[in-house]
Amino acid sequence: MKKKKHLTKSRFKLACECPTKLFYTGNSEYADHNQVDKFLKALAEGGIQVGELAKCYFPSGFDIKTPDYEQSLAETNELLNDDKVIIYEAAIQAGNLFIRSDILVKEGNKLELYEVKAKSFDLNEVNPFRNANGAIDSKWNPYLSDVAFQKHVLQLAFPDYEISAHLMLVDKNAKCPTDGLHQKFKLVKISKNKTEVKMTGTLTEEELDSPILCKVNVDKECESIFNSVEDVGSNKSMSFKERVDLFAEHYASDTKISMPISTRCHSCEFYTTDSDSESKLSGKKECWKEQLGWNDEDFNEPTVLDVLNFRKKDKMIQEGRIKMSALTKEDVNPTPDDQAGYSRTQRQWLQIEKSQNNDEEFWID
Repeated sequence: MKKKKHLTKSRFKLACECPTKLFYTGNSEYADHNQVDKFLKALAEGGIQVGELAKCYFPSGFDIKTPDYEQSLAETNELLNDDKVIIYEAAIQAGNLFIRSDILVKEGNKLELYEVKAKSFDLNEVNPFRNANGAIDSKWNPYLSDVAFQKHVLQLAFPDYEISAHLMLVDKNAKCPTDGLHQKFKLVKISKNKTEVKMTGTLTEEELDSPILCKVNVDKECESIFNSVEDVGSNKSMSFKERVDLFAEHYASDTKISMPISTRCHSCEFYTTDSDSESKLSGKKECWKEQLGWNDEDFNEPTVLDVLNFRKKDKMIQEGRIKMSALTKEDVNPTPDDQAGYSRTQRQWLQIEKSQNNDEEFWID
């Protein structure tokens, strides 16, 4: 029997980057160069240690450690029978949506959601999540969309509850109260791609009274995201809920959401290298073949995505001029600046010209 697929917060985040990725993720036939990278990135950013530190500010909580889907749900639901409870890694399901929340606090009919991120935050900044136009800043949008998705699932699962959402971030203005705080969180390798944090000592009263993480309510930002509309391929002006339902439906049924070629393709992780090209499929090539009618030989030529710091990439793609050979000097308009050496536009045209002349010194960014 085929295992039912649920849209999780990590899959939702992936779909926000590009909905087509839902078809490739978790599919062993396709190369995925982010599987290990994401794990290493979490370690590098200190995300695992910060997550464990956050639990210390919510003492006496219950940790749902099992990775098993059904068991994690059963354990969470049993704990939620209590009037007051704190749960780490709470498992919540609503239809074909599933989340594991970092910290969930229940008190009566109130639920407080806390998503922990190893990102600095200035409590003194006015409207920290908004840009000059009042919209949610692009640098915060992935984090806020993550929380909004979790709040959405909680609202579906507990429609009679009052639910508030928070980010838990590193307080930019806080000072570590003791010198050896970080040494109390030791990384222990469990398996090849699994590392856990083991506490080597309890936090002192001073360390608990001077937290270096801050709790930031993001209910207003979640509402802005809920009220937003976006195009998803041929589906125009979709609400947040409609997008979530679309992603969940296509992910569960293994059907592809086709998206037009754009600059986001440059960072696609579903590509093949010489070492895996024979054993794995390239999702990126598959998309381009479907959208552009390309064959394997077309991929031997550099494209507009390879031009260094070129700001007209999307414009060129929309005009159908994908290959670097289709660009002209007028597209770049190389002009000098007041700096020593080549200007940005001069370097761009030099790169394009070398490519078009099959110069061996041609480079790709």
